[in-house]
Amino acid sequence: MPKSLKPSCPSGYVLRNAYKTPSGKCTKSRCVIKTGIIRGKSSEREARSLKLSKKRSSHAMKAIRQMSKKTHTPIATKCRKGQTLRVGHRRMSYDRRTGRYGHYKHTLVAPSCITKRGKSKRTPEGEPSTRIYIDKNDHYLSEFGYVDVKNKTKAQRHEALKNLINHFIPIKGEVATYNYVIKALNARYILDRNTNPRVASIFKADQKMVSKIYKSIKKQNQS
Repeated sequence: MPKSLKPSCPSGYVLRNAYKTPSGKCTKSRCVIKTGIIRGKSSEREARSLKLSKKRSSHAMKAIRQMSKKTHTPIATKCRKGQTLRVGHRRMSYDRRTGRYGHYKHTLVAPSCITKRGKSKRTPEGEPSTRIYIDKNDHYLSEFGYVDVKNKTKAQRHEALKNLINHFIPIKGEVATYNYVIKALNARYILDRNTNPRVASIFKADQKMVSKIYKSIKKQNQS
């Protein structure tokens, strides 16, 4: 069997395919540093997250139906215009300030009608065409104090992000760390921009601040 001409990449690197730039210059395939802190490709993480979400929702709905029969409480199945049906699920315990498990106990949440977050279309399979995933293990922002951003000053938020970045640069590298923080902040902005514009604007402002720092670092490295 003939050997592949593509290079094999060491641990911590991924293969970038060859491509042609707009000016016509051809760039060969090469190994580049992984830009994510969480392991695995984004598409693989999305598939795992969606599968796990459906499994949890299915288990929760069984318990909700049993409870509905006992209490003779109807379960919502349709919503009026401008609303969408949120599936039944089990809400884990949490604390508003720390983001960790604690003050509020876990409970079953029945299907209910909520205001639509955006105008995203659905695929033929019924899934939203645009979906934002935040990995269940991806809680680094809150662990380093970047929580309850609405009640924190700009200095406090920036200090929390600085601590997170300084912690991960020696472990994951500069590129992967800054890419993670920028993407994580942007994901939270997208999730809140329609339902909580004030909080969304905070995430966006902090994301622009981190992006500005990263651009200045890249310029220094290139010079």
